[in-house]
Amino acid sequence: MPLAPKYIKILKEPFGTLIADEYVSKRRIQDFLVNSSPIVSIGFTPDISILDGREQRRLATHKYSPNLKAYLRNGAIEEFRCSNPAGTISQEAITILKKSLSCAFPVRIIVQGEEDMLALPVFVFAPTGALVLYGQPKKGLVIVKITPPVQRKAKDLMDRMKLL
Repeated sequence: MPLAPKYIKILKEPFGTLIADEYVSKRRIQDFLVNSSPIVSIGFTPDISILDGREQRRLATHKYSPNLKAYLRNGAIEEFRCSNPAGTISQEAITILKKSLSCAFPVRIIVQGEEDMLALPVFVFAPTGALVLYGQPKKGLVIVKITPPVQRKAKDLMDRMKLL
């Protein structure tokens, strides 16, 4: 079931620190994050990546595609696939996300549909101290350090959406 517009509006606000597109580079992310699991498209291998191969509902063709293509060929120990229609957070995707957290890393989740809103359940289920990175359309990269308050906020939102 698609999410109500009031929840989509809430999810469009960054959950963490927004780094504007013009400042997103491998070097700057290394400086900012130190020893964490940043993003594939700038040459890192995250512990868990969630990909749908699209940007703003179009096939991804950005300047970092060679790194992404190489990662898709050989970058994961475990790979899962799930369906998650646009504007939703499916129970299937939530189940796969939970399962991926107990696997050996790196894990890749390929989403048929749209992965845009799947950061929310990641905030709920990721371990305290983890760093979660996700793209904020037309703005940049959002970095969220998982803390109990972040987990509570995400869980409360998912409860209100009747997803948990």
